[in-house]
Amino acid sequence: MGSKKLKRVGLSQELCDRLSRHQILTCQDFLCLSPLELMKMTGLSYQGVHELLCMVSRACAPKMQTAYGIKAQRSADFSPAFLSTTLSALDEALHGGVACGSLTEDPLSTFTDRSFPCSDI
Repeated sequence: MGSKKLKRVGLSQELCDRLSRHQILTCQDFLCLSPLELMKMTGLSYQGVHELLCMVSRACAPKMQTAYGIKAQRSADFSPAFLSTTLSALDEALHGGVACGSLTEDPLSTFTDRSFPCSDI
C-alpha cells in the first residue's frame, strides 16, 4: 500500500506539485523522509508536517482486521449447498462452488481401480 500515489491520499494539488519536484510521488517516498526534510520541501511548520504524516500513514495502512472477524466472515460466506473448489475464480464462476448433489463418484478412485486392478494388498 506504500505505492499509493500521494494525489489519491487527499493532499492539495499545490502540495503534490511541490513534492513531485523532489520526486516524492508515493506514500512510501513521503514516509521515508524525516520531518525536517518534509518541512523544508513543503514549507510547513512541524505541526503541519506531523498532521500530514498522520494523514498519509492512515491512508496507506491496511484496514484493521481481527482473526475472529475473518473467521466470522468466512463462516458467513460458507454455503452448505456448495462444495468449495478452493479456486476463487472457479467458485465464483460456479456461483459458490460445486453443487453438493452433483458429484456422484470420486474420479481418482475410479482411475486407480482401472489402472491398478491388483491393488487389493
